[in-house]
Parts: sequence; structure tokens; C-alpha cells
Amino acid sequence: MSKDDIAKRLKAITDYVRDCERRVMQGEIMDLQGLDNNVVEVCDSIAKLPPKEGQELEAQMGTLIGDLEKLANAMREQQEKFGEEA
Repeated sequence: MSKDDIAKRLKAITDYVRDCERRVMQGEIMDLQGLDNNVVEVCDSIAKLPPKEGQELEAQMGTLIGDLEKLANAMREQQEKFGEEA
């Protein structure tokens, strides 16, 4: 997989994570099955690139990590909210 292909896939995953966060904050329950595999596959693909090309994707990867943390926090908040309502 080329660096450009990986960058496109990374962007698609990041966009999906952002959409999930937005939807979770609106109270939707999301099925994130397969997200972890997609993230692992992208990480593995980046690791196989020449070091210089891999470093060029570092900022995008950092953005994805930050967005995953935001999604996890949103899910935690919603879980706590549902717990309080029960």
C-alpha cells in the first residue's frame, strides 16, 4: 500500500471517528466493531513504509489518536449519563 493510499485510509478512519463522536454526543449508541482492526491495519501499513514516508503521516496519526480519545471520553460521558438516568 502506498503512502497516499494509507493517508486516504487514515483520513477516512479519522472522519468516521469524528462522526461517531458527534453521534454519541447526541445520544446514539454506536457499534464500533471493526474500528480497532482498521486502526491496527493502518498502523501496520505505516510501519512497513520507509521511515521518511512514515514520518510524513505522523501528524495525521496524532490527529486520529486525539480523536479516538475524544470518542472514548464521549462514550464514557454517555455511559455515566445513562447510569444516572437508570
